[in-house]
Amino acid sequence: MHNDQKNKFLVEFGAYLKNRREKTLKEDNLLQFSYLSNLDNSKLAKIEKGKIDIQFSTLIEIAKAYKLTDKAILGFKFISDE
Repeated sequence: MHNDQKNKFLVEFGAYLKNRREKTLKEDNLLQFSYLSNLDNSKLAKIEKGKIDIQFSTLIEIAKAYKLTDKAILGFKFISDE
């Protein structure tokens, strides 16, 4: 995956998580959500903005916090090489 493509994926994935938190979980306050989910507020903010690449263990924590099934988290659609 090229750098531009990777960055675009991170931004899209972050937007997907933010939308999930706000619309599905009805939690607008990231600080409150981070407290309830036991995840670091600043790290969550960076993930939702697509600023950091995460490890697999963090992905599992996110799936639990955002109440995503394995299919929903790993089935996230991203732009492939054309």
